[in-house]
Amino acid sequence: MNSELLSLIRETGYLTDAPLTDQQRFDLLTPTFWRRARALGYDLPDLRRKLWRAAGRPETFLLSQLPLSEIEKAVRSKSKEEDPRKRIKETAAIIALLYKRGEKAIKAAIDQNLDNPDRLRSLTDRIRRELLVNAASWLGTSIPGLYLAGSRAGSLQGPHAKAAQAMATQEMNRFREVDAQLSRHIEEVIAESEKRRAQAALASKKVDYSGLKGRIIGHKTIDGKELGIADYIQMVAITAARNSFNEGSINRAVEQQEDLVLISREIRSNTCSVCREWAGKIVSISGKSKEYPALDTALEEGLMHPNCIHHILPIDYPGST
Repeated sequence: MNSELLSLIRETGYLTDAPLTDQQRFDLLTPTFWRRARALGYDLPDLRRKLWRAAGRPETFLLSQLPLSEIEKAVRSKSKEEDPRKRIKETAAIIALLYKRGEKAIKAAIDQNLDNPDRLRSLTDRIRRELLVNAASWLGTSIPGLYLAGSRAGSLQGPHAKAAQAMATQEMNRFREVDAQLSRHIEEVIAESEKRRAQAALASKKVDYSGLKGRIIGHKTIDGKELGIADYIQMVAITAARNSFNEGSINRAVEQQEDLVLISREIRSNTCSVCREWAGKIVSISGKSKEYPALDTALEEGLMHPNCIHHILPIDYPGST
């Protein structure tokens, strides 16, 4: 069960000790609560039934009733995938799909509301909030899961739990950067539409909104390539998922006092020259090995670049010999 959902429930007062009837307690779940629950990916009819059934019952009963969100179900369904590369890509695809839908919704909001800036701002603000909630939910499930897969530990405890949480927090900042870019774009569109309306009014002409509709830029690469929101999130998500797996794998090696790890072997038609050079090599985490190159050297040369699907494995990983 998503801890964010439980926090939302607590915020409403649903779990208060006050002597309320079941109906009064259920009525504390406001439309805002239901919107936020939907943004987390919950099936609302099912959630309504469960929360009505749990009204007035002990919190332990509530916890036993609350379902997994659709995001959690999707991420956890990938946890059975044993191929790290496939799991990383499929886990990233979950949040990329949600951002693709969000990008489409924002485009529609802009195209249909250029004459109404207040409504445009309100609609896009809601979509942006839902996207951030989805990102937090995805990170809260996928990052610990992939870290755990990399570490091959039974559960996340102690330093491992703290490392996974730190990674989720770090990666959330990238999603916030996308949200900030979205906000700037929307405000620029609103300002430009206001200017055009003023000019049209002065000239007694119809407003020309050409150029204000179309693709929303989520990120510009160093070489000037423009990425849409969903395309950029796909890259961010793959990178975050891979980094989490790698962190778990490296920390497991450190914990086991093992210095050597393996760079995954896969080479495909679109594999870059740096990755081709390092794929399948054994490297030293500390850089102190006299026989094997340092992991830092590989990273400095460009291995594990954004969108790179190479990952770190123990040298005794099945198929590594």
